[in-house]
Amino acid sequence: MCIFLCVTVFFAQAQDSDSATIKKNLNKAKEEMELMFHGETPDYIKAGKLLEPIVAQDPGNAEAWYFFGYAIDQYNMSAGANMLNASLPLAIRASEAFQNCIELSDGKYKGEKLLFDPYTKILTIWGTQALKYLQKDKKDSAIWCLNQAAIRGGINQTTLGYFRQVLQECSQNSYLFTYGDMYLYYIVYLQLVEKFRPDINYIDLNLLNADWSFPLLVKSKIIPDSIATKINYPDNVKKWEDQNVTVPNYNQDAIGGDSSVSWIVNPNTKGGLTRSSVILLNLLKENAFRQDVFFVTDVPSKASLNLTINNYLQLRGLTFKMVADTAKSNLNFLESRLKRLNTIPVEDTTFKNNQDNIQVLNNYRFAYTAAAVMASNQGDSTLALELLDLCIRKYPERTLPFFANQTREWFYQLVDRAEKKQPLKW
Repeated sequence: MCIFLCVTVFFAQAQDSDSATIKKNLNKAKEEMELMFHGETPDYIKAGKLLEPIVAQDPGNAEAWYFFGYAIDQYNMSAGANMLNASLPLAIRASEAFQNCIELSDGKYKGEKLLFDPYTKILTIWGTQALKYLQKDKKDSAIWCLNQAAIRGGINQTTLGYFRQVLQECSQNSYLFTYGDMYLYYIVYLQLVEKFRPDINYIDLNLLNADWSFPLLVKSKIIPDSIATKINYPDNVKKWEDQNVTVPNYNQDAIGGDSSVSWIVNPNTKGGLTRSSVILLNLLKENAFRQDVFFVTDVPSKASLNLTINNYLQLRGLTFKMVADTAKSNLNFLESRLKRLNTIPVEDTTFKNNQDNIQVLNNYRFAYTAAAVMASNQGDSTLALELLDLCIRKYPERTLPFFANQTREWFYQLVDRAEKKQPLKW
């Protein structure tokens, strides 16, 4: 039975409409909100005024609830810059709209979407509220919000297990850099609610571009005062051309000894570096390998200052560790890491209701393929094929679907090359 949670009239009073008008207005609302894909800012009040009468008169319309929830949420938080001003009552209304959407869809929404699945939207709505309360030093309220995300369907246990393993790969008191909402809110949930690996200094590079993010990280002691006072806090963009940067190494016990590392950093926005990249570069220099630094494997290279597996990142499974030694990675060590990666519980199919979960969990599969490519590059074609075979057996498609047909085709082309003992490439 659909819960049909009450969404108090916010944008406009409901008006009588026939089915043709409902369809017409729903399409108008979609067109307005899809302006985000064309570099324009949608008028979410306009979209909301079109959608509110629809959900009032056609409450069984899952797609209308989805777009209505999106309109409320985007109006509430303005895409990041003002997210800490987001209203709790509006967050509740947006969350309830997405809950209705899911309930009406028998757990799996199949209608048209914007950026995220409704489950992920519930997670981000409550995660945003949690960050707001953390910024106000209200930790208990932040934990309450994260628990609301779980209660209302935003946290999936299989997906949570993946993020738990990401944290497990990091050494004590290390830095972990990620990119994206799924990482951000799941890891904050683990550290605050479950108190799992709170020692890790966790930083989301995408969020670091927001004005309020760096002060919050300093206040939370994620970036210590000793480093924070030496980090330039730039404007949104710093002028930048391709140039060589050097990070010193003051940790003689680190992989590669006490040698400094240098590489070319390219601009990652028009003629410059984003605020996030400038802060990251300063932090790496000031840290100077004293504490280990990890990146999740799907951080875009532009966000990680062009640090890749081809220079100073060493694959550890679901993460890369920054090292000073550019020699061959230890495949024996990597194999032992891969064996520890979770299998997908056959009895749990709920994660499949959210395409965003499937995309994240495919990183298990990509960890094996990355190791296979490394083995191939080191001349061990037998091991490369063994790793891909292990991957297929451990993560069969019936248990873990590919998130895109192109990805599936790429994977099996890689398997075909391995079977022919041909070199493997990304």
